[in-house]
Amino acid sequence: MKLPQVKKYLLANKLDAIILFNKDPNFRYFVKGDFEHGIMFLTKKNNYLFLSQLYAPKFEGFRVVQWKDFKKDFKAFVRKNRIRKIGIDNQELLVRQKSFLRKHFKTKDVSKFLQNLRESKTKEEVARFRKACRISDDIFKNIINNFKFKTEADIVKFIKVKALESGTEIAFEPIVANAKNAVVAHHDSGSSLKKGFLILDFGIKYKGYLSDMTRTIYLGKPNKQERGMYEKVLSIQKKCIEKARIGMKAETLYNYALKLMGKDAKYFVHGLGHGLGVEIHENPSILRKSRDKLIKGSVFTIEPGYYNPRTGIGIRIEDDVYLRAKKEVLTKSTKKLICLRLK
Repeated sequence: MKLPQVKKYLLANKLDAIILFNKDPNFRYFVKGDFEHGIMFLTKKNNYLFLSQLYAPKFEGFRVVQWKDFKKDFKAFVRKNRIRKIGIDNQELLVRQKSFLRKHFKTKDVSKFLQNLRESKTKEEVARFRKACRISDDIFKNIINNFKFKTEADIVKFIKVKALESGTEIAFEPIVANAKNAVVAHHDSGSSLKKGFLILDFGIKYKGYLSDMTRTIYLGKPNKQERGMYEKVLSIQKKCIEKARIGMKAETLYNYALKLMGKDAKYFVHGLGHGLGVEIHENPSILRKSRDKLIKGSVFTIEPGYYNPRTGIGIRIEDDVYLRAKKEVLTKSTKKLICLRLK
């Protein structure tokens, strides 16, 4: 993915290669999936996976180089390909990995370049997002249609089982927060269900790409204040999605949400959204003092929230948005307030 842009960057910055280790999300990005072992060399001529002889997978766009004696074969490979000055991802390297690379090469941090490279998605990437979001929507529908749960943990388990049944896995540990727990933005799920709002925040990992959706429903019958606050958060979310534009400063969109919150802004305690990709939090960061801009082809969340410990009202509504000339909301689940009876 985008390997020609890497080659241009190497030439422009007089680098012989970018070296990535398997735990780096950029490694997963380029091989289009998870991989447990190896070192990646992106060079001006070819791309290599440096692997133990125990592993011999094939990846499109890469030549596999197998080693028997790591130190000996590593030095021979580097010498043969004349690799002296390299790009490294400072944000993802372990201390011992940094030490090893700096001992053998001149290094340049390329983490910002790699983040920016991943921000604008290809058609193939967007197709994976759409699939992940469709599965998320199906799971939400299943939760509503089979609501016999007794605890928050029951719902978490249900989400995990449905993800496995779909042939995928969860993108992160689901957040299920009910009643007074809903006022905690990232609550650890476990309590018995009772009357009040119920926040369902979960995502799916499909072929390496992560969705992230939140819906808030109500158990019982909401009062006028509760229904009114839900409608306010929903209105703000819709307006922020509509407001998002290519080239807009992320902070500008966040400040717009705060303005719409008005006197309730103090109960909006997190950012408005974040980028998605092979990690659950990528560029752009849509929050106060963010230096990011919204770029064409990016996929990000819009998720205003309201968490008032005094009233016990907690609400969050989150969608995944694909930004282009015509925006596309990838998560399709209804945002009309669903009210369910406790059984």
